[in-house]
Order: sequence, then structure tokens, then C-alpha cells
Amino acid sequence: MFQSPIILYAFLSALSAAFLILLTKPLHIRFTAKGHTTSARQSSHSSPTPRVGGLSILLGCIVGVLLLAEQDTTHITIILGVSCLPVFLGGLGEDIGFNVSARIRLVLSFASALCAGLLFNFWIPRLGIPGLEFVTSYVVVSAFLTILVSAGISQAFNLIDGLNGLAIGISLLTGLGLGSIAHSVGDYTLSSICWVLMASLAGTMVFNFPFGKIFLGDAGAYSIGHILTWIGILILNRNPEVQPFAILLIFFWPTSDMLFSIYRRYRSNRPIDQPDRLHYHQLVMRTVELVFLSKKHRKLTNPLATFIIFPLAATPVVTAIFVWPSNKSAIFAFIFYFTFFAVSYFLGVLLAKRYSKKFSQKFADQALFGFKNRGTR
Repeated sequence: MFQSPIILYAFLSALSAAFLILLTKPLHIRFTAKGHTTSARQSSHSSPTPRVGGLSILLGCIVGVLLLAEQDTTHITIILGVSCLPVFLGGLGEDIGFNVSARIRLVLSFASALCAGLLFNFWIPRLGIPGLEFVTSYVVVSAFLTILVSAGISQAFNLIDGLNGLAIGISLLTGLGLGSIAHSVGDYTLSSICWVLMASLAGTMVFNFPFGKIFLGDAGAYSIGHILTWIGILILNRNPEVQPFAILLIFFWPTSDMLFSIYRRYRSNRPIDQPDRLHYHQLVMRTVELVFLSKKHRKLTNPLATFIIFPLAATPVVTAIFVWPSNKSAIFAFIFYFTFFAVSYFLGVLLAKRYSKKFSQKFADQALFGFKNRGTR
């Protein structure tokens, strides 16, 4: 069984590592802030900041797992750590300025997913949808689906890493959802791993929210997305009573933002891998700036946007904790929340356009999927 002091030690380890990174900032900032400048299209910050928060989370997790000292927990954690190395190193290379392209990082996320599947010898075991269960009965198809889902969600966590506390906060929510379901079905090994990860995330978040003194970085975002995804896949394989769409519902916010972004860029005749400033969280921050405050209040609007989004992202996770035995309920909930996600996004664009002259027509057209130009396709 899990002992609460371990949570404290993991938290303090991550907190101390993050503090050390900030304390030594003058020595490494020319490396660790590369790739995150005010000129970046997706940047929502205004000063060079270390992007290696993933390292402090890693240290917290190592300390927590060592203190757990359970064979099954150690075995699972080692595989999670080894399998996330490709995407972690690719993300770290981008964080410190080696300009690792988005396509290479995508390939590395596929490699990490394949590595995890082979080492665990687990793939997505079922879909829970009548008439489609045959899909996962073929190992090759199941493996392909698993790799696609794992790499996609890993990318999705990186996409939402745009505001102070947003990616770490949603990672905390995801860990809470997975840990709660694992605990409910008696899988204390996986729930313990979730609690350790959450403690490490919380320790780093102290310096990430609200003031953004340290960022998660690509290495941290990709790795956390990978690890959380595979905890979800392990829950499905080890606990047949847990339904697949309940696990997907826990990942609702990053998944929906990613799917929405892909479709938005496609409709606007833009490359789907090209970064922009049209993610949901950026729209919220921009709307708050244009309608209520101003861009010069970025230090306030940035964390305020996270504060607004957090309950919206938490609701699907809480729902999943209650509906995990019912795939049908989870599917209906996902459809409902995605509809709300899309409608609220459009309303936000219209609100900003109506009440602010600074909200350009070009920006609004891109945010609205370029519907005015659909005849060009």
C-alpha cells in the first residue's frame, strides 16, 4: 500500500530541483531558454525562461519510485522511463536550441510508443464499441492503433504547453483521473505511480504557476504525455472492467485541442504541423486581453486564462471517474464535451471580434476554419 510520506518526498525533490535550476539560471539560460523567444509564433511569454522543468519532474519521480521499493512498481517505471527516452531526448534537443524539427519529434514519439508496446507486450486491448471489437483482435492493427494514439496524445500535451500552469495542471488532472480509477479497481501499483508523478508535477508547478519562472519544455511535455498514455493503456490491459472511452475521456482536453487544431489548419489551407496562436488557451488569453484588459497586462492574462480553462478541463476527468464502468456513458460524455469545446471556441472568436477593434479579420477567419474561403478547396 502507498504511504503518504513518499508523496511529500517526491514533491520536495521536484521542488528542490526546480529551485536549483532557477538558482543557477545565469549559468545555463543561454542554452535552456533557446527555442522559446518572444518571436516564436506560439509564444505567450515575454522573457527568457528555463524550459527544462521536465528534469525536476524526472528527479521527483525517481525519488518516489525508489522509496516505494516494490518490484512491480519498479519494473513498470523502468519500462516507462526507457520507452520515453527517444521522445524525451528529441524534446530536450529542441529545448536547448538544436532545432529538432516537429516531424523528427513526431517520429521519435512513434518510436517511444513502439518501444513501450514491445517492452510491455501490451496494446490497446479493446474499443468497447459493438461491431468494432474485431479491430483489436488483430495484433498488427491493435499495435498500429496504439502507436498512433500514444504518439498523438504525447504531441497533444506539448500543444497545450502554452500558458503558465496549463500543461502541468492538466497533467495533474489526468494523473488524478487515472490514479483514482486504478485505485477504484484495486490496481494499487498503477495508482501509486500516478501519485508519485502528481507529487513531482506539483513540486515543479510551484515555480510554473502563476508567474512562469520555469517551463515544462518539449522534453517534459512529450514525456509526461507518453507516460500518462501508457498508464492508461496498462489500466485497460490489467483491469478488463475499465472501459476504453472512460480512459480517453480523461485525456479529453489535450486530445480535443489537438484534433481541433489539425482540422482548423486543414480548413484554413495551412500545414497541420505549423504552429500558430489559435489554440483554445491562446484564444482565451487573447480574448481577455482584447475585451477586458490589454496586452501590456500579459503577466496577469496568462495565468488568468489558465484559471479560466482549468475547471473546463477538470469536468471531463471528474466525469470519467464516475462513468468508468460504462463505455456508452463515456462516449456520450465525450461527444457532449467536444460539442461544448467547439461551440465555446467559436463564441470566443465572435466575442473578441465584436468587442475589440484590434481583433483582425484575418485572425478571425483563420480561427473560424477559413469558412469564408471554403470555395477555394
